[in-house]
Amino acid sequence: MDGSHAAPDDAGIAAAGRASLAAQLRQLEDFAARAASEGESVPPQATEMIAHLREIVQALDGLTASMTEPATRRDPNASDAPGPARPDDAA
Repeated sequence: MDGSHAAPDDAGIAAAGRASLAAQLRQLEDFAARAASEGESVPPQATEMIAHLREIVQALDGLTASMTEPATRRDPNASDAPGPARPDDAA
């Protein structure tokens, strides 16, 4: 593979990995909410892990989206405006 686009099953693998991490994130968020509602303190490691998992899940969302975009995607810096006229162009 040359890296220009992913194989169709690569996106599915990335999505499955994302789903697993998202489930772990929900479990940690539930734990933190339950602990807070019971008046217990949430360990700093849990709060840090929640923040990191959120970042990872968001990054995987972007990766999965980029893997499913068509390979012929337009250049985001391209312009539809015509370039300057050349002297030999017909009027």
